[in-house]
Amino acid sequence: MERRSKRMLITLAVLFVVLAIVQRFTADTAVTALPWWVFVLIFATIVSGYMWIKAVAENRKEQAEWIEQEGRVYIRRMENERRERMNQDV
Repeated sequence: MERRSKRMLITLAVLFVVLAIVQRFTADTAVTALPWWVFVLIFATIVSGYMWIKAVAENRKEQAEWIEQEGRVYIRRMENERRERMNQDV
């Protein structure tokens, strides 16, 4: 399964659970008595959390790539120094 498909499936499952909980434990009057902006605020909070998690994951990926690149540079320098020492000894 693709990563995107898994993410969509998990999102739908979480949405289903949340809707089931809301339906089970709230009365119709309790949900409809809330102003519309409360729902917008809750939705915005959830989207903001998702975007934060996504940004952290991208940042970690970029850091890992940078560390790997710097490691390659360091190893290349070590190999060059080793070759120079071998050439000086000969």
